[in-house]
Amino acid sequence: MCKNRCFLKRTQSLKVGILTLFVIITAWFPAPVNGQEIKDTVNAVSLDEVTVEARRERRSLKEAKEQGVPVSVIDGKMLAGRGTSIAEVINHQTGVKVRRTGGAGSDTKINVRGLEGNRVQIYMDGYALNTPDGSFSINDIPLQFIDRIEIYKGIVPPEFGGDGLGSAINIVTIDAQGSYYDAWYGVKSYNGHEGSLLYKHYFPKTKMYSTVMIGGEHSLNDYTMQSPYVDGLKITRDHDRYRKLDGAVTFDFKDTWFDEFEIENVFFFNDRQIQGIQTDIQHAVSSGWIAAINPKLEKRGFLTDKLDMKFLGFAGFGINHLNDTSSYLYNFDGTRSPNSYRGELGSIPNLSNDKLQDYRYTLNLKYHLGKNTKVNLNNDFRFVTTEFNDPEADRYKQTNYSGYSADVTNIISSLNLEQRWWNKLTLLLTARNYFYRVAGQTVDLTYGMSVDLAHADERHSSWGYSLATKYDFARSWLLKLALEHNYRLPRSEELLGDRVKIVHNIRLRPEQADNFNLGVMYDRYYNAFSRLQFEANTYLMNISDMMLLRSSNGFLSYYNLGSALLYGADAELKWDVSREWFFMLNATYQKAIDKMRYVVGSNTPSVTYDKQMPHIPIFFVNWSLDYRKDNLFGGRGQYSRFYYEGGYTDKYYYGYALTASRNYVIPSSCIHTVGTEYAILDRRVLFSLECHNIFNTRELTNLNYPLAGRTVQAKVRFTTLKW
Repeated sequence: MCKNRCFLKRTQSLKVGILTLFVIITAWFPAPVNGQEIKDTVNAVSLDEVTVEARRERRSLKEAKEQGVPVSVIDGKMLAGRGTSIAEVINHQTGVKVRRTGGAGSDTKINVRGLEGNRVQIYMDGYALNTPDGSFSINDIPLQFIDRIEIYKGIVPPEFGGDGLGSAINIVTIDAQGSYYDAWYGVKSYNGHEGSLLYKHYFPKTKMYSTVMIGGEHSLNDYTMQSPYVDGLKITRDHDRYRKLDGAVTFDFKDTWFDEFEIENVFFFNDRQIQGIQTDIQHAVSSGWIAAINPKLEKRGFLTDKLDMKFLGFAGFGINHLNDTSSYLYNFDGTRSPNSYRGELGSIPNLSNDKLQDYRYTLNLKYHLGKNTKVNLNNDFRFVTTEFNDPEADRYKQTNYSGYSADVTNIISSLNLEQRWWNKLTLLLTARNYFYRVAGQTVDLTYGMSVDLAHADERHSSWGYSLATKYDFARSWLLKLALEHNYRLPRSEELLGDRVKIVHNIRLRPEQADNFNLGVMYDRYYNAFSRLQFEANTYLMNISDMMLLRSSNGFLSYYNLGSALLYGADAELKWDVSREWFFMLNATYQKAIDKMRYVVGSNTPSVTYDKQMPHIPIFFVNWSLDYRKDNLFGGRGQYSRFYYEGGYTDKYYYGYALTASRNYVIPSSCIHTVGTEYAILDRRVLFSLECHNIFNTRELTNLNYPLAGRTVQAKVRFTTLKW
């Protein structure tokens, strides 16, 4: 009882401390100087070219922030020297939480305003990154190649297409002019090594840029954790190795009929051991590779002076393997027992060789009706075909399912009107059509209850709409309002299942949501070096036909079971205190309430009705303090940075809190990170060192999957890239 009271007191003290900090900042911040004083100050420092460039926000960042939709923008310039992952960076943003099951290469789910998984669309330069097999993730993009990260909350801009339920993350990579090279290497705790090499060269005779990039990562993830199943048992993760290799060759042609004509050829390979938590898995391994070509075409004045065209294409082929044929089951005490099923994961052996073909494009046409009026037509097409091959499973079950395939087609078409009045009010009105079809012969990939093939030919079509407005109602103030009715189409993995535990369900319906967003933003320079930014948002979302994973005859399958009400509010304060000091503080409160009154298919009242849904953090806070200084130790061409980041996440639930004795709580955590960067030769050579979770606090974001504690990572980078 004393421990509970002490914990509550610490939690309350933290919340009171955060509120007090807000009040202190407001009280201490100086009153704004008048317009003439600002002008004089800027003129006084205008001769210092380096200073002016360092303090001026890039136009791309400013335009992204001032869209009519709720969005957070992270400047990639502040990420280039860090050795951490993208997931860890966005985990400190308002309304965003990342849930992981382990170290490098582990399953990562990004939660934005209570939505996660496929409900959050991931893009890279407008390309959809949510691969059907999940092999390529957001963490596979090196930080030093990022210009900015855009986190959309509520409504996604129409030119992206896609069908997330109101949330998306777009990673914009650097598009530098001129030749340059970039090489880096990093090491981190638990035997982690990562690096990449990039070279971009301009050929003046052919007026073409060519870029070659290759990168890789290797990590054992061999940290020690407390067993969630056996009290007092410490487990060293001895079967959690992760390896990846990726690369790209890009050709960017200049002075053609197109303003932008680029062809990118990419490949990606990974190999992941599967770590056991309840049993000591020793042999099961998954791996896969994918190769693809990405054409990109852009043209202002396409066919007519008033029409702009943008085309993004993707054609990929890949193979996924699951090797799970062990004749024994292993225990953490070193003993083993014969396994009649010959597999450590499911009930049958697997030696799969599934083939995947993925074709997609996004075509965007923008017509300028007038100076303040634009019409935008977007067509987003995805076609995924999967061929199932597992001779080992066929032999075990005495079937012949290898070679059968199924196709999933998604088409989202939208028409958008954008209009601006009096240089203050902007309106975006969008209508969307969502269509999908699943066809072919689907296989019960668990080879469980039935030996019959399912012949699929299901199709659905739905209409959605959105309205977003932005109003510059006063100096430095911006108001945003957005309404939307949208859908999310089922993905191939939800329709067709996986090789181990998830069976197919070809009759899934699209998820649908109605959401409302209201936000206000303040952005003002007080002098040449001092700037205050404040943003606050509130939202309400009603979701129906949620696709949830449920038990089916001892296996799992996706069903349209859920209805939920999501609501919440978040706020962020960024203060450029001076030329060297920078401060950030944000807070998020969100709720996700189950709105299923009755058990599916019956009149029995649901015991979870009106209760908080599992796996969704409710309250969390992030803060940071950053010091940056040129030539701190004398000399020239040097850059130093010291930063501290903290984050507190209140307790939340991995199950429904039905009784006081069964509250299914994931405990609260407060994680602190410190780091430093030091660059010489005008930032051409950079060294960085970072320590995450410096106090080695126990941290869980998923049930029974403790994360690594204190983690140290170091990085060295050589580059001729100039911002």
